[in-house]
Amino acid sequence: MAGTLIKRIVPFGAAVVILVTGMLASGPVFADEPVDDTSMLLEQYQAQLDEQSAKADDPAPGSHGEAPGQESPEPENRSLEGSPQALAAAAGFNPGTIISDYNFYNAWAMGEGDVQAFLNGEVPRCLPGYTCLKDYRQTTWTRSADAMCSQYTGEANESAARIIYKVGLACGISQKVLLVLLEKEQSLVTDDWPGDNQYRKATGYACPDTAPCDAEFAGFYNQVYKAAWQYKRYANPPGTSQTYTWYPVGATTAVRYHPEPSCGTSPVFISNTATAALYYYTPYQPNAAALSNLYGTGDACSTYGNRNFWRLYRDWFGDPASSATASRIAGPDRFATAAALSQSVYPASGVPVVYVTSAENFPDSLSAAPAAVAQGGPLLLVTRTALPGATDGELRRLAPRKIVVIGGTSAIGDSVFASLRDRQSNIVRIAGTDRFDTSRQIARYAFGSARPPRAYVASGVNFPDALSASAAAGAQRIPVVLVDGGSSYDPDAIQLVADLGVSRVTIAGGGDAVSATMQNTFTNAGFAITRLGGIDRYRTSVEINRNAFTTADTFYFASGTTFPDAMAGAAAAGKAGKPLYVTPPGCVFDEVRSDIGTRGVSSLKLIGGPASLTDNVAALVRC
Repeated sequence: MAGTLIKRIVPFGAAVVILVTGMLASGPVFADEPVDDTSMLLEQYQAQLDEQSAKADDPAPGSHGEAPGQESPEPENRSLEGSPQALAAAAGFNPGTIISDYNFYNAWAMGEGDVQAFLNGEVPRCLPGYTCLKDYRQTTWTRSADAMCSQYTGEANESAARIIYKVGLACGISQKVLLVLLEKEQSLVTDDWPGDNQYRKATGYACPDTAPCDAEFAGFYNQVYKAAWQYKRYANPPGTSQTYTWYPVGATTAVRYHPEPSCGTSPVFISNTATAALYYYTPYQPNAAALSNLYGTGDACSTYGNRNFWRLYRDWFGDPASSATASRIAGPDRFATAAALSQSVYPASGVPVVYVTSAENFPDSLSAAPAAVAQGGPLLLVTRTALPGATDGELRRLAPRKIVVIGGTSAIGDSVFASLRDRQSNIVRIAGTDRFDTSRQIARYAFGSARPPRAYVASGVNFPDALSASAAAGAQRIPVVLVDGGSSYDPDAIQLVADLGVSRVTIAGGGDAVSATMQNTFTNAGFAITRLGGIDRYRTSVEINRNAFTTADTFYFASGTTFPDAMAGAAAAGKAGKPLYVTPPGCVFDEVRSDIGTRGVSSLKLIGGPASLTDNVAALVRC
């Protein structure tokens, strides 16, 4: 409509809000009613359900017309509407586990700076004359602690990012959840020309479309705080009554598709408290039509609130239902990280052996890690000229019965060797003429009498493939033999695996890493060959781990671009008998996310600090 500003903000999925102060969203205040008057709360809940019928079937999280003088672009992800990618994504929606408790109640999910950076990224430029969420500020006031939230200390002129951060921290609700809720209800995160009414109704708390927003709960700070407070109240925390019980956790409940009864219900096994909270807030599940058009509309019986909550969270932060708990094994530097890894898998002193390699010479570590595991000890790091304090301290704690030094004097100098000998006189140096010879010598030393049935062959030039193989080999107590993958023949490697009694060789990497000609020479020598390779180092890591581990409750992650942390990590993962996935620093590929789900992984261990792997890896953000 030319020359006319049209803007329609519709909170899709219509949040159901029960006001424990006695306030019905569209009714009067009952200030003298007790907080936990169950009969009144149930009556209000039914009244609020009636309010939803007019709004539950709008799929857009705040669609609007054109801004003055400018056509407002559609969100980028709308281009996926009806696409195979969208269908594949929707297949992951589980109505009984929309989001994990960890992801929902993680009060430390984002810092204030993280929230601000996210808002800046979603709206780089606000239209003139409007205040976008990234720039919004409000003076807040102090709220006393109660059963749901700890004290919120008010401040003058707080940014939206700070309010979101502090509310999440006070009430124990993830800042990511609050961002999704703000987008779900009023599109505030992505809107580049928001109106005052959007801030008044920011989370839809006590603000139905059919009545004015209650003044007691209007405004951005009120809305964010009260929504977080209500999410916590749904769990009936200690000090409150058992009011919210009609979506019981660990039981099957008939959940509607739509306010219209004829649209029916289906049984949903609600697996956790967080998913129950979402159903209390928005008591409908998406039907097949809504899921088949993940970024658009379904049919007359479709509702979109919980679908869009799940979709927004997944698109922004990774799989919301991931129940794996993430932790880091890291120190201030690579040496301290290696020591921390050692402590995580060798808590007691008196280990049989410690392998020591150079943090500056990656190839030696690739074969050393499975050898260390096979002989019962960790892998620690030094430099050519120094024994770092973290390494020295861990050696003293471990009190090993032997130290094995990997590499010649160009890798680990005589002075460092002497310092190590002061810690344990039973010390051995293994060094070859080059990285390939060193690899073969390590295999003979550690596996010569073990007669391993299998061995990995990996490129000694292209490290990432060998890193994943190194952890897998350690778990299986078999060697990794490095070859020059670009060459056509390595008679010394063939002789080695024959001498070890190996019958099956697994090649780590595709043809670019280890040539087909090299593979043929092993085949012609009588070995059974399996090649595990993907389109890149990350997919190769997936193939290696799928082949080596049929089950695993823990996944280790290491950077596929910087290797020092992963060197010691391969030995730790091997000792633990768990897979090590190399991954980009800031995301996880769908193949890995799929493996986490299908194998029921409960623990993710990130090796190294945020400079190596960001928190996006812990959140399983998609690459």
